[in-house]
Amino acid sequence: MFNKKGTVGLISAAAAVVGVLTAAAPAGAAAGSTQASTAQGKHCVVLVGKAPSDGGVSPELYRNCADTAAKARALLTSPQAKAQTNGKAVQATELMTWYSNDQLWGNSTVVYGSAGTCDSVGYRLSPDLYWATNISSATGHGRCTVATFFSRPLSYSRTFRLPALNLGSILNDYVGIIDVRWG
Repeated sequence: MFNKKGTVGLISAAAAVVGVLTAAAPAGAAAGSTQASTAQGKHCVVLVGKAPSDGGVSPELYRNCADTAAKARALLTSPQAKAQTNGKAVQATELMTWYSNDQLWGNSTVVYGSAGTCDSVGYRLSPDLYWATNISSATGHGRCTVATFFSRPLSYSRTFRLPALNLGSILNDYVGIIDVRWG
């Protein structure tokens, strides 16, 4: 089913945001971050800030990958992460984990928030190119219990109570934006 709540203006604005994000790396992102998921390891960590009040996406503050999920998580406490995020990485809160296969397995990225756990507004996430074409399931952490996944052209959305063990045939490997929140 198509999301009937949105308007053409909202879809156009969101498409413009996605276009900008794919044209240039986010401010503060690691060099080559759009390829970090495959080039640097199978498991990644991403730190994002709170989304701006104008409906834009949460800015990416840090990204790094490793060959295991434990090593990827440890990267948040590295001197590089501390320096790149002005210490925000140390206080990061786990929001959600994305998986490349259904049933919460395969390659993964753990998304952390620099502004605490989810509230009713939450975070608006823009997966990099790898995850936009590979995310198949996801789980939430803490108060991040609900997520709305939008297709890449933002023409379809579906809301899940997390964990989402399978995103379904339309969203599987075809995600443009994720709104994760408490609900």
